[in-house]
Amino acid sequence: MEFLELIKGVALEPTDNSLSTDLKDANLRGADLRGVDLRGADLSRADLSDANLKGALLNGADLSRAYLRCADLSDANLSDANLMGTYLSRTDLSRANLGGANLSNANLIGSRVNSTQFGDNLGISKDLKHDLKRRGAIFEESPSLRSGMLACS
Repeated sequence: MEFLELIKGVALEPTDNSLSTDLKDANLRGADLRGVDLRGADLSRADLSDANLKGALLNGADLSRAYLRCADLSDANLSDANLMGTYLSRTDLSRANLGGANLSNANLIGSRVNSTQFGDNLGISKDLKHDLKRRGAIFEESPSLRSGMLACS
């Protein structure tokens, strides 16, 4: 089923020069959503297992408690997304941007994080950070921390 068929009838409401998409509890299992623009969308509790979201724009999206087992999120932008309680086991997050994403209680077991960008994330313990780095993740300091360090002599 194509993405346009899946969202037929979904209300798009303009708010602050953006569109708000409500796909809460949606069944998008196995959907081909490559490069889709779902910035700020509500995908909480959605089933996106086995979905292809390669290169998708999910900045600021609510993916809390969503199910993304075996999904392809490579090259996706998930900056500032809410991934609290999200099931990301065996998900391909290679080269994705997760800067500022809330990862509290997210399941990242077996996920691919090669060259995945993290930074300023809630919910990442010291041990998880170490494990993600070992698996190829990149952790960047926040700009405010970097500028603060540069200002000190």
